[in-house]
Amino acid sequence: MPRSLRHLGKILASAVLFTCLGVGGVLFSLTVCPALRLMPGTPETKRRRATRLIRGSFRLFVWGLEGSGILKVLPEDLPDTTMGEGAIIIANHPSYLDIVVLLALLPNAVCVVKEAVWNNPFFGSVVRTAGFIPIRDVESVLEASIHALEQGLPLVIFPEGTRTPLGTPPHFHRGAAALALQTGKPLHPLLITVSPPLLEKGDRWYHVPVPTCRFRVCGRVPMAFESDGTPLPQRAREATQQLEAFYQRELHGLCHHTP
Repeated sequence: MPRSLRHLGKILASAVLFTCLGVGGVLFSLTVCPALRLMPGTPETKRRRATRLIRGSFRLFVWGLEGSGILKVLPEDLPDTTMGEGAIIIANHPSYLDIVVLLALLPNAVCVVKEAVWNNPFFGSVVRTAGFIPIRDVESVLEASIHALEQGLPLVIFPEGTRTPLGTPPHFHRGAAALALQTGKPLHPLLITVSPPLLEKGDRWYHVPVPTCRFRVCGRVPMAFESDGTPLPQRAREATQQLEAFYQRELHGLCHHTP
């Protein structure tokens, strides 16, 4: 197929898929979320039902992206999130699709999200029903995150807070490190690379490259940070600097590695 026709086909597929994602979010909010709240069961049971439905929907969306040739997801050494032990999973944030892909890959996971997503008219009801955690203030996020971990939930955090442009060194907020120090749980780092870039910061749904994007999600050995008597804010800052250096080094290695 000529490159121009192939490119047009991918743009049309992207339009259909993102339309389905948006319409599906509205329908989910208007019908499924109220039904889940009315069904019998504990709040935790209802939350898990919502999480399973969201994961199923995102998996269908990712399958559509793969089937249309827009991207190919390549997972490697991901943590097991089915054990019910609670885990802090962190990842860099190069693409709009990061959270969609991660929630499709990681069963039972909940995510720390911007307050704008929590209040979004399309998806707000969905993320609230699934028990996602809004970023309002440090204390409320830490409290809600600790509660989620105590329930045995895998918690996904993007320490950058927003998408970082390609080639820009990662700059992390201290929340993930502070949470690890307070709970004594290790951080499970995931490295995300998207080549060629897809839906970076500032891109729109129609910014689809001609080649199929290789969307790699690579797990690394968990990283533990212990309190050494240093005040928590200072220790969290030091741990965050270590994380930034780790990600910069590891991402540089991945981007210069040819599978």
